[in-house]
Amino acid sequence: MKYLSFTINKYRAIENGLTVLLEKHRLIPVIGINECGKTTILHAIFAFDYCNDSFNKNIHHLDDVKNLYKPGQKNNSKISAKIQIEWDEFKEALDDPEIKIMTGVNSYKRKKINFTEMLVITRDLITKKYDINSDLFTDKDLNHRLSEKIISQLPYILYFDDFRDSIPDEIEIRNENENDPKGWVAIIERLFKKTDESFSVFELSKIEERERKSIISQVKKILNNTLTREWQTFNLDDSDALKISIEYIPESENNGTTKPAKIKFDILETVEGNDCYFYIRDRSKGFFWFFNFVMKLEFNPKIVSNDGVDAIYLLDEPGSYLHAAAQSRLCRKLKNLSTDNNVIYCTHSHYLLDPEIIPISSIRISEKVNNFGIKLISIYEYDSGTGNKNAFQPIYDALQTKPFLLDLGSNENIVLTEGIYDFYCFNMFMNSGYKFLPSQNAESILYFISLMIGWNIKFNALWDNDKEGKEYWNTAKRKFGNDLKDKMLLLPLKGKQRKCILQDFVDGHELKKIKEEIGIPMDSSFDKTIATLFYSDNKNSIIQKLQKTKDNFQKINLLFNF
Repeated sequence: MKYLSFTINKYRAIENGLTVLLEKHRLIPVIGINECGKTTILHAIFAFDYCNDSFNKNIHHLDDVKNLYKPGQKNNSKISAKIQIEWDEFKEALDDPEIKIMTGVNSYKRKKINFTEMLVITRDLITKKYDINSDLFTDKDLNHRLSEKIISQLPYILYFDDFRDSIPDEIEIRNENENDPKGWVAIIERLFKKTDESFSVFELSKIEERERKSIISQVKKILNNTLTREWQTFNLDDSDALKISIEYIPESENNGTTKPAKIKFDILETVEGNDCYFYIRDRSKGFFWFFNFVMKLEFNPKIVSNDGVDAIYLLDEPGSYLHAAAQSRLCRKLKNLSTDNNVIYCTHSHYLLDPEIIPISSIRISEKVNNFGIKLISIYEYDSGTGNKNAFQPIYDALQTKPFLLDLGSNENIVLTEGIYDFYCFNMFMNSGYKFLPSQNAESILYFISLMIGWNIKFNALWDNDKEGKEYWNTAKRKFGNDLKDKMLLLPLKGKQRKCILQDFVDGHELKKIKEEIGIPMDSSFDKTIATLFYSDNKNSIIQKLQKTKDNFQKINLLFNF
């Protein structure tokens, strides 16, 4: 049982039919300028699951759902989810005792012939009621109860904001919350359970002090091992002596008032052999974000039952406070998380859109329509009115940013190519140490040559050896003069060829082998084959078998001169 898509109608500034498809892409970055509705989309999806209603106090996803741009308009906010469900899973929901009473014990047996293994459930965000868009059952109360039962069995929908919510210096542990812990108490309880299923933060007050210290010591070890592992992944700074200290403060009496027990987190740093203690809020915003992210990801109480498989992670501006290198590593972390889950995240950072990790076809742009109303489109549909200059220009336009000089680096050797598929091929088949920068076509390389010259960056420009490539190769030599003409290159001809394009350097037999290995039809286009290979988990092992292709690309490598 899993979610296939969500469709949002009349939720805040979203008017009708904004659909987020989960089937094709497990990782979906959503980009766009401020106030274009990115967070609204995440909130709407989060609002579908009634299990998330208790989080409204902090996230406010159920507040002000009407469109404030259109005062007086009837409030009719709804969100629908298309769900894949097998008959046995549906039957399990029907076997709920309350639903059996409502339907009659055996009524579902005659319904099976109409079951399509695909359901659409809609939630009215005003009444908070559900309805199954099916002729299986027509009773509204039954539809609502059956929907809730199905949703309770679906993967969790988890929301991660930019972690501006503060971490309390001391977290109160009240025994009356033991059966339904919330917020940070629930995260701490999950930390204890992940250390040992027999542990509970609520049991600490009932056990002898020495045993309590032993339990906390084990919990602290698990926490610090987890933080250390993730710290190495993100490498926020060079510190390797940072640890978290956990202190339990028992319940106490003061002037007739009972103060609840508390858990206290401190950062412990060893400086010249001395232990120094700091509040977590005293650290950098980058570390503050890191600690929040790891705690809410690794010790989230909602993902216990299915280990997060097929869960939907909604992240609002992840890594806002991380430096560029750490954001790049976060990008890979999100990609790994999407292997078994769906990840949708909003970002303003092009470091979280690394084309070697994120397929550009998965990127969605959120934009306002006529100053109100929100739509979500692919980058191929986006038109900023500025004119495309390269394959990534829609991303730059949507983010209202531009390629940054320091991203390229004046000490790097840049090879300008005609398109994104050239970029894929060179990165896979050529061992050169060069950085390849894709343009949109043969003409747009000219734009990037101007940037390379202005930024004093070493470059070569490479065109296909065909009619269009030769035209702009000659244009470049005329425009930029004799001093740079040795930087303007054409693909080398093979044998008696009169023209060649990059596809000619991929061996035909090995191209068939690639299609077999990645499991796509033999009549698939070259572009689709290369893009699928580039994002395949088995890419490296497949490329090792493509010796003729790699040899061909090494011949191109001989052209470059820096």
